[in-house]
Formats: sequence, structure tokens, C-alpha cells
Amino acid sequence: MRVPVSAGFDPDFDDAVWTLDWLRIPVRQVPVGDYEGGYRVVREFVEQIDVFGRPYQLDPPLDVRGLYDPAGVLWMSDTPQERMMMYNNAGRSQGHVLVGGAGLGLYPQYVADAASFTIIERSPIVLKLVGPMLQEVMTERGVQLRFLVGDVETYLARAEPGGYDTIFLDTWERLDAALLPSINRLRDLSLRHLAPGGRVLLWGYRWMVRLFEEACATLLSMPPEEREPWLAEQQPANPRAVALLTPIADAFRGRTIQRWELDEAVRYCREWVRQVTA
Repeated sequence: MRVPVSAGFDPDFDDAVWTLDWLRIPVRQVPVGDYEGGYRVVREFVEQIDVFGRPYQLDPPLDVRGLYDPAGVLWMSDTPQERMMMYNNAGRSQGHVLVGGAGLGLYPQYVADAASFTIIERSPIVLKLVGPMLQEVMTERGVQLRFLVGDVETYLARAEPGGYDTIFLDTWERLDAALLPSINRLRDLSLRHLAPGGRVLLWGYRWMVRLFEEACATLLSMPPEEREPWLAEQQPANPRAVALLTPIADAFRGRTIQRWELDEAVRYCREWVRQVTA
């Protein structure tokens, strides 16, 4: 199976690539303090932290901001890993940019060649936190900035096909392969809104596909008779992941995958998960 790669989306682009170039670009951060509804922004000076699974030492320590919800749970932060991923996406962005999810305002500040930003954010609280800071930055740069409160999927599904040069989506809270069907739907909706030569970027997409590949390799390395019991064992803890892996088990039912066949089998999994939609 081979899935056509759209001219507007490169599924092999990996934003989880190590770089220190982001350090050369100063960014403005959301102010520390207590906010409406019990939300808090706190500051931490980080000296050592894991980035893409490897330890990273910072000298001098980095001022990292974290947004906590009313229950005291960390909602989002601007750690080095997050900054690298935002920087990598920004490097492929230009022109009139549609952003799904404001985050802590990193991504727009890293985009060097933007004419305008339209940012759709479902949380009014986040816009109150990030909006004034980003507006100040973009006004200084002479870049137009528009905020919309709402759901980006609803916007993409209902709005007339647009002419954005870049669409960057970052509305999922975690990098989880089980989310790929819904993310693929967002991708397909986004492609309708691109100008000629435009590009859709999805935070952590290649990372999530890689997680699925690893899960497939684990599944298909088992003897055929062990796969269904293994999936049943995983079901209570992660039913969505099992639902995504079940078609793979069905596709290879009764077939023993030899070691030298595994790469080809995983390639099938990769192509399949890039096209499945919720």
C-alpha cells in the first residue's frame, strides 16, 4: 500500500529534531501571576532537562514558564523541547498563517517570514494570557494579528476554502499515536484552505507515527496466536490504541513475520496510519 503524499503536507517532516538555533531568537513570555478562574503562570529556572529523550544542560539556566489549571495540573509550558519543535515548524512557515491553538505564543514569534496570523483558540483564558503579549510583538514587527475564539476543526469544516500559505495545528495535549485518525481529519480539512504552494504543519506528527510504528513492530514480532490475547490485555488501559492496532492484526492474521520481513511490515503500518481518519 502506498498513500499519495499531498503537495501541501509532508508526512516525513520531523519537528522533533535537535537544534540550538532557537536560542538565537529572543521570545517574549507570558507574565507570571494568578489569572481568572484559578489559572496560574509560574516561572522556573531550568538547568537540566530531557529533550527528545536525551539530557540537556543549560548554562545559564533557562527561564521556563508553566501554565497550571485550577486543579494545579500543568497544562502547557515553554520548555526547550517545546521551543525546538515550535522553531522547527516556524522554519517551514511563511505568508498568511492560520494557527490552531495559541499555546504560550512561541510559534508566531519564531516565524520570520509572516505577513499575518489568524489564531483560533478555544480557551478565552489562554487568549487573555497570550493575546496582549503577542499583539505587542506583532505590532512591533508590523505583522497583522487576528484572534478568534472557537474550535479550529469547526472553523475548517464550515469556512469557505481559504488561501492560507501556512496552516499550523497544535491543539492536542499530548503526543499519542491513538490521536492520529482525528489529526488526519484535521489535516484533510486544512488542505482545502491552502493557497497554491501552501503547507500544512502538524505538531509532533512524525513523532506520533513513529510511536505507532514501534507498537506495530511489537505486535507483529509476536507469533500470530499471541497477538489477539496481547491486544485484549492492553484494552483496559488504552482502548483507543488497541482500536488502531486491531486492523493491523487483522491484515497480518495468521502470518508469521520473520525478522527480515519486519521493516516492510512496519512500512505498511506507517502508510496505513497516515491515511486512516476518524
